[in-house]
Parts: sequence; structure tokens; C-alpha cells
Amino acid sequence: MSDNNYDQCSTYLSLTDLPMEIFLHICSFLDANTLIRNLGLVCKQFYNILKDDSLWKVRINRIWPNACYPVLSPVDENEQFWKLSCLNVERQAFLWSNLDPMDKFALTGGHYGTIDGLLLMNNGKICISGGRDRLLICWQLNATRTIENQQNANIACGFGHTGWIWDITCLGDNTIYSCSWDRTVRAWDLSNNFSSIRTFKMSSHGALLCVAACNERNLVATGSFRRISVFDPRAHDSSVTKFKPHQLAVMKVAINSDYIISASEDKTVAIWDQRMRRTIKTVTISKDSYPMSMFVNNDAIYTGDSNAMIHIININNNFEQIKSYKSDHTKGITGIHSTLGCLITTSLDGTVKISSPTDPPISFATLNCKHGDIASMHYLNETLAVSGSDEIDIWRPKTEN
Repeated sequence: MSDNNYDQCSTYLSLTDLPMEIFLHICSFLDANTLIRNLGLVCKQFYNILKDDSLWKVRINRIWPNACYPVLSPVDENEQFWKLSCLNVERQAFLWSNLDPMDKFALTGGHYGTIDGLLLMNNGKICISGGRDRLLICWQLNATRTIENQQNANIACGFGHTGWIWDITCLGDNTIYSCSWDRTVRAWDLSNNFSSIRTFKMSSHGALLCVAACNERNLVATGSFRRISVFDPRAHDSSVTKFKPHQLAVMKVAINSDYIISASEDKTVAIWDQRMRRTIKTVTISKDSYPMSMFVNNDAIYTGDSNAMIHIININNNFEQIKSYKSDHTKGITGIHSTLGCLITTSLDGTVKISSPTDPPISFATLNCKHGDIASMHYLNETLAVSGSDEIDIWRPKTEN
């Protein structure tokens, strides 16, 4: 073959000269990550083709053909939304559909009672746990690929309170806050051998059942019987405000720069406006059940209740409850977390359900925990931690050797 003929054949083989239908057909065999982070950066022509939202909507619909994605229409739908959504949907489906890409191991030998407080930090490399044995433990999750257990991962352990530890949160990268039956919130320094920094005594009428922190305002909120207490840990007189948005125990609390959101045994979710300094909305999620778990993002409040129902409240529509679904769990939902790619729930029935973040959610993976009732759950950076009677199960993507 002459050089001229060879050059002519080479030109015909260029991807840039393929008809659009053939190019898109080739793209259908490639994952979203390859398209976005590789092919879309090759040239302006490919970038312009792949920035079309309809391409990513079709790909998501092929994964979840019988459901609507997303549950809530995005308020600010920028040009990256559908790309990132498809990237996350495909990634989570890949990780959880058959579990082959995931490592599972247990953190054992630390607690001897139910573990209600659970917190992942440092991109999922550190796990903090607090239990009814009053112990507070810091676990280092090393990078070993196949691990049956990590008893040696316990790097700091001690009695954190004089009563059961119910919940844990953090401010910044190194300060941990734990709340307890003893009606105190204690601060701990992760960078200084997990040493105690300060104890905050709350004038509550019962145990402190939940705690949450807001980095933007440097505030900590904790819930007890009927009451929410908010304090600034930097101040000598740390109390900021106290209010009673509920008639029964506050089970979960979340705080951001605008709102303090709480869920209670009185079957309601209450929204406190930090600027107006009053409760602006109280939503009754059900007549028959109460919220046991809660997750809040920029657009929605997700709650899981004692009858295994999932409820969604739209933050951007005057906090209206817009969706309620019956989950595949058989008992109350003790943990809930929503991402662009999946919805994760844990339950007293001892299972973890991985579902699509769609309307309605479709369960596509079930994880069984051998320690029985699941008390708590936390998810961070594709690492899932689930706690029960005396151990913690960890799922995370396998690392390459």
C-alpha cells in the first residue's frame, strides 16, 4: 500500500469523522467516568457532544427504567448536574450490585455493649464509636485489602462518660463531641491522643440522645426530652439558645447555618430558623410511627420511621412533606443516608438496604449484619460503617495492590 493510501485510510478511522449515531453507540459501551474524565477532554467536538444533558438522562434511565430521577428537581441545575448524577449512579450501581468491588471487615474486641454512636472521619480512614458500655473508641482503618477483622485498629480507648453514649459528631478535622445519658456533651481532641478538652453540662430533663455540629457557625446542638440546646464551644458562657419544639424525646438533630432540624418521638419534624429564632414549621410525618433516623442535605430532609417507612420533606418548598415510601425493611429504620447515586438505610431487622435515589426507591442490594439489630450507621467517601451489639461492620471499595 502506498503512503498516500495509508494516510487516506488513517483519516477514515478518526473518531471525529464518525456519524453521530455511531459515535454515541461507541459511547454506550464506555462508563460515565471514562466519558467525562477522558473522552470529553480529547477535543472540543467530543466535549460539546458529551455536554448534552439528554445523553446522561438516557443513561440513568437505562439503569432505573421504572423510576423517576431525581426525587426532587434540582433548584440550581448547572451544566454539571446530569453528568455528575450519572457518574454517581453508575459508580454506586457498580459497587453494590454484586459486592465484588467491596471489602467487608469487622471492628471487634473494643465494645461490650450496643454501639449507638458512630462517626467516620478523615475520608473514611478513621472511625469513632461510642456505646452503652460508656466507652469511646478511635479506630484506624488501614489500607489492607482483605481483612477478617481489625482488632489491632483500636488506637485510642477510654471511658468517655458516666452514662451510655448516644451520639457523636465533629467540628473541623480534629474535635469530636459526644453526648450521653449523663446529660453532658464532651469535647475530645483527635490530634492529641484523643484527650478530653471540655465538658458541657446541659440542664435537660433527661438523657442527651443526639448531637450535631455546624462548622460555618461553630455551633453544637444537642437534643433531649422535648428540648434542643445550642452552644458555642469557644465561649466561656457557651449557651446560645434553648427551645422546646417537641412534646416527647428528640431522637435526631441536624444543624446548618440557616436551620436547626429535629425529629422526635412525638411523630414530628421541627424546623427552627436561626435568624428568626423561632420554630417556623412542624411537620407530622405519620399518625402511626415516629422518626428514628434522619439525613439532611441542601434540598431535602430524609427520615426513616419505626414502621419502616421513608419520608422526604422538600426544604425548598416551604418544608412540605412530598413523598412517603414503604421500604423493604421489616422493622424500624435506624439509619438513612442519601447521595446522588444511592439511598442507604439500616434497620432493627439487621439488614442494610442499598436503593436507587429515585421516585420510588428501588432496592438493589441487601447486606446482612450478623450482630442482629443495627443501632447506627455512617457513610463517608464510599465507606459504610454499621454498628450493632458489640462490633462494627465496615464496607469499602477494594484498593489495588
